[in-house]
Amino acid sequence: MDKENINFINVILLTSILGDNNLTPLERLLLISILSLCKQKGYCWATNEYFAELFNVRKQTISKSISSLSKNNYIELKFDNSEKNNSKRIIKISEALTKIISGIKENMNTSVNKNLNQYNKYNNKKKNIINEIYTRDEEGNEYWNGKKIESKEATQEEIEELENLLKEFRD
Repeated sequence: MDKENINFINVILLTSILGDNNLTPLERLLLISILSLCKQKGYCWATNEYFAELFNVRKQTISKSISSLSKNNYIELKFDNSEKNNSKRIIKISEALTKIISGIKENMNTSVNKNLNQYNKYNNKKKNIINEIYTRDEEGNEYWNGKKIESKEATQEEIEELENLLKEFRD
């Protein structure tokens, strides 16, 4: 995993996690990173070495932090021992934490939808005003404030001005 290319995704982080005295500041940052990685595929496959480089600490420190997160029921660890001499660890968000986050998201969506409904009513009024100002009939004629918009051929001077403006974008 390339730490320069990691994209952190919006993560809901509970104040109860931030204020959990059982977690060190590193464990909180590690949990944020794990939550972000889990949002991409539903699980995190990053190694201790990856996290150690990301947070500039030793692998043993990351190992202890991951154990603590697991012990405090924030994450679940699963191991795939199918490969010889090399087990692959998968980190998932615990079911308890997933339920809490889902509840928060649901509450957020409900309040956001209420606000959007008010906003949409306002925007619909604005669209209606614009539709009254600018209209088009079945033949394709355009009208501004009820008056037909007449189109004229561009003059040579106007064509040259447009070409000069477009030249700036092409270069």
